[in-house]
Amino acid sequence: MGKSVKEFALGFPVVFIVAVLAYILASQVNLKAWGLEYVVWALLIGFLVSNTIGTPKIVLKAAETEFFIKTGLVLLGSTVLINKMLLIGIPGIFVTWCVTPIVLITTYWFGQKILKIESKSLNITISADMSVSGVSAAIAAASASKAKKEELTLAVGISILFTSLMMVIMPLIIKKLGLNPVLAGAWIGGTVDSTGAVVAAGELLGPVARDVASTIKMIQNILIGVMAFGVATYWSLKVERNSTSEKNISAKVLFKEIWTNFPKFVLGFLFASILFSFIYFILGSDVANVFIDKGMVKSIISPLQGWLFCLAFASIGLSTNFRDLFKYFKGGKPIILYVCGQALNILLTFLAAYLMFNVVFTNITEKLLK
Repeated sequence: MGKSVKEFALGFPVVFIVAVLAYILASQVNLKAWGLEYVVWALLIGFLVSNTIGTPKIVLKAAETEFFIKTGLVLLGSTVLINKMLLIGIPGIFVTWCVTPIVLITTYWFGQKILKIESKSLNITISADMSVSGVSAAIAAASASKAKKEELTLAVGISILFTSLMMVIMPLIIKKLGLNPVLAGAWIGGTVDSTGAVVAAGELLGPVARDVASTIKMIQNILIGVMAFGVATYWSLKVERNSTSEKNISAKVLFKEIWTNFPKFVLGFLFASILFSFIYFILGSDVANVFIDKGMVKSIISPLQGWLFCLAFASIGLSTNFRDLFKYFKGGKPIILYVCGQALNILLTFLAAYLMFNVVFTNITEKLLK
């Protein structure tokens, strides 16, 4: 990365201590009942330090948010397996791959044309966060659109707030409506942002809803790479081209610009997904469940990914000052964008899930309910 290893080593212990405290608070029995994950505590502790005593410069040298979180996202690819996606089949793919792009594009258009949000990168980061897959998608979109750190922090903050609410409220609404577990799981998986929150919300409705919700979310996670490439291409062709006087450009230069904007970690994410899917196929489901799911993923990869995410959000908190964030809240537009986009997402996902699982592919629903 071309940075000082010595400076990183000197500042890292403080970042690590914040991450440890976040895990301790998230695991404490009484606080755990609030449903706040370690990511939230890492942000809060970091905010507390940076906005009171201030974060020392040497600590900021170790607050390498992108390094931590992009490495964590590459590891996330190991859990997005093609064989698991096939368990749900065509209806699951339809619910995520058709609804998600519609919500993303519509929300971005709404932010630009109706709300007139000044920062296009903030608009696309919030839109991707809400429609694709929460924090992971926000980071990918922010990287592809060259969003500022404060814009990513704002998008993540809004996402965490509403995810915490939806995680509790949606299961209550679903119980009131009396939906079957398959439809309920598909609805939750396609709308609740965080994978952890999806599993938690599904758990409140039983094992069937939990498994369907988590699988739907994994199918949706695949779109992170596609979305990042689309945003990078759009930014090179449209946004950055309009901001310069040069309109005519060769294909070679254009490809170079798209490659520059494209977040390279997405390739690692896709590679991990394909590699682990291939290994799973070679070993067979029973053996792979022992060695891959319970062995490598559950025991090694997922915990490591969790630590990387925790360090990343500790870094965001330590390097964020609220004074820098206030200007992005102008007129409350970011929150309005998120709420309107999520409302559309909830409606379309429910309609798509109902159509797929309760009307067209009722045989799949019956198998999942057994």
